[in-house]
Amino acid sequence: MKTFVDSSGRTWTVTINTNAIKRAKETSGVSLVDIVNGYLYGRMLLDPVLVCDIAYGVCEPEAKARKFTREDFNAALVGDAIAAAREAILEDLVDFFPNPVREKLKGALARDGGEETRSGGSSSSAPASAASTPAT
Repeated sequence: MKTFVDSSGRTWTVTINTNAIKRAKETSGVSLVDIVNGYLYGRMLLDPVLVCDIAYGVCEPEAKARKFTREDFNAALVGDAIAAAREAILEDLVDFFPNPVREKLKGALARDGGEETRSGGSSSSAPASAASTPAT
């Protein structure tokens, strides 16, 4: 379970479970499990509206308990609050997966700061090993 703070200082709880994944798909049109294919992270970095839609789906029970409409919730996510929501979602999403997927996702996000290629795999900024690099 992770938390983030919206632009008005309210703390929201992120709990990724099967129900949250289903709600996020309803509100955003994407499946959070697509993180394993390498596409979702890049989309979440570049599309703040997508992050808000996903965050609302994940936090919907809490938003409803607070009597927040979707519009109220989205209005409270601006600037760094969007980044905070994204990070909380990604961190809890990684924890949702069983091993060995969880460890591979943690490694990919740690190695590249989470950047993944559009081709579906993780990019690597690490140089090739000396054994695989031809001599010049």
